[in-house]
Amino acid sequence: MNKRIITLSFLFAALAICMQSCIEDKCTEQRTYTYYEPVYLLSEDIRIDIQAESPRELRSPGKIYFHNQYVFINEVREGIHVINNMNPSNPINEAFVPIPGNLDIAVKGNILYADNYMDLLAINITNPTAPTLEKRVEDVFSWYAYNEEFGYNVHYERTDRTEELDCNHEWYGHFGVQHDGGVLLESTFDSDVFMPTSTNNSGAAQQSVAGSMARFGIAGEYLYALDEGNMDVYSIATANCPEMKNEVYVGWSIETLFPYGDHLFIGASDGMYIFNNTDPENPYEESKFEHARACDPVYVSGERAFVTLRNGNIECDGFENQLDILDIRDLSNPVLIRSYNMDNPHGLSVTPNQKLFLCEGSYGMKVLDATDSENVTQLGAMNGFDAYDVIALGENHIMVIGKDGFYQFNTQDPNNIQELSLIPVVQ
Repeated sequence: MNKRIITLSFLFAALAICMQSCIEDKCTEQRTYTYYEPVYLLSEDIRIDIQAESPRELRSPGKIYFHNQYVFINEVREGIHVINNMNPSNPINEAFVPIPGNLDIAVKGNILYADNYMDLLAINITNPTAPTLEKRVEDVFSWYAYNEEFGYNVHYERTDRTEELDCNHEWYGHFGVQHDGGVLLESTFDSDVFMPTSTNNSGAAQQSVAGSMARFGIAGEYLYALDEGNMDVYSIATANCPEMKNEVYVGWSIETLFPYGDHLFIGASDGMYIFNNTDPENPYEESKFEHARACDPVYVSGERAFVTLRNGNIECDGFENQLDILDIRDLSNPVLIRSYNMDNPHGLSVTPNQKLFLCEGSYGMKVLDATDSENVTQLGAMNGFDAYDVIALGENHIMVIGKDGFYQFNTQDPNNIQELSLIPVVQ
């Protein structure tokens, strides 16, 4: 009898182990996720000599900057295209300047400032097709971690994976966790997730103008650069020798920078910050307008700020697609005048006569009459191309950058907008 009990107990235990094993073996599921693999570079691969090369075709354009009849177009993380725009109907791609990691551009006089991953460069562009490096300020952009074995972690390469995942794995089902040195995310998002954003100036008579997707901004003799959650302050009184003066904390998820008068307007995923800049080396937060979480470039014109909110980007994680118009007569208390529904708003520009050009991503571009904040009306639209950011040069000439290329339009008749030229993206 005892032997029989022992035998039965053994059989039940074995069966339980077998069943548990089977259950665990079947605990898998096919999952599709986005994986970001870390990319490392050594300092000698980053800190290269700055010399112009033969022109390259546009493949992944980012920011645009207009200066003295030249257009500088950022090729994301690779460098700058130099475009002679003396004739907007026939722009000439004259040169390419390799700058590893470059995303942002600003210009004062004959000096162009550019990020080179963790470094800030001051480049002489007296001859834009033969630039020379004047100064390199090393290790000022803090988001690039350094590993003694591999070098600088410069970005993450996106790949989409579909595979059988073990339900019992510690990172199964988690969103945004670290795995094997990389980051994995459930589902896929907009491809510009790691394409941050150049500098903004206002005024019709200026020779230097940038789009609204700006992380660099120049005000007087100072350059301001957004750096993770901080704003770095550089004196450029000696233009070819930028000197870092201060690092001011703003907040996480800051995206764009628009200097206007003696204030700095900073777009963030959770709102718009207004920094008082009367003491240029020590700007301080004067107020903040909060909104739903979304991507947020800002453009300021007179007593109003125009803010676009959009979804479709993991860093913004928003659900709103709208244009907000704010009353900023009292800079300590910005007030929402009205919101307007949009398709997927990106960059924007406003002319002195309050004609508003609004990029709508894959939906093209809208031309709006923003004279009356309470009654903004559509004057025209352009479809069939991708619009990321825009520069308005006067009332009737705009430059547009997007995934399809670099466009220029004559907008004198908003109902019959004429394409002046296109430098296309080549895949």
